[in-house]
Amino acid sequence: MASSIMNFIEENYQSLLWFAVRMTGNWADGEDVLQTVATKICLKQDELKDIAHCKSYLMVCIRNATINQRRTKARQRVADESYEKLKDTFSDPAIKQEYELVEWIETLDHHLEYYDEQSRKAFIAYYVDQVPLEEVAASLGLTKRQTTKKFESMRNYLKHHHKHLFVQLSVLLSM
Repeated sequence: MASSIMNFIEENYQSLLWFAVRMTGNWADGEDVLQTVATKICLKQDELKDIAHCKSYLMVCIRNATINQRRTKARQRVADESYEKLKDTFSDPAIKQEYELVEWIETLDHHLEYYDEQSRKAFIAYYVDQVPLEEVAASLGLTKRQTTKKFESMRNYLKHHHKHLFVQLSVLLSM
């Protein structure tokens, strides 16, 4: 029954810890792995009523937890390295500003998903890239007046549903 596996952990804690340390390669990680395993077993006591070989079961659990820990650390290393590369790129203010503009454009495009893709691209081209209204209207197959009305509708949508983006757009327009 489940309490027997918990009793086994309590009675054999030191030997399980040594096994975990050998698997992970250091004391702190070994303790973390064993604590993770013990916590999961505590949460699943009802499911673990009929474990015949507690020692074998726990060793497999420790091995699997060690593998999961290594995967997590490897992913974290990759993420940290990517962040460092990105951070170095941002040391140039022009690149940082360009990145923020691209990020803002993607956010704007995402929040205007209510409209068709062609309209969103035209809206961004007009307000962000400062493409002349005639060109934007031609790309949409609309007159300048129809395009102006469409963009007014899109601005009102932002104003009512995504106020922070509308404010940013207003600042952009005032520049």
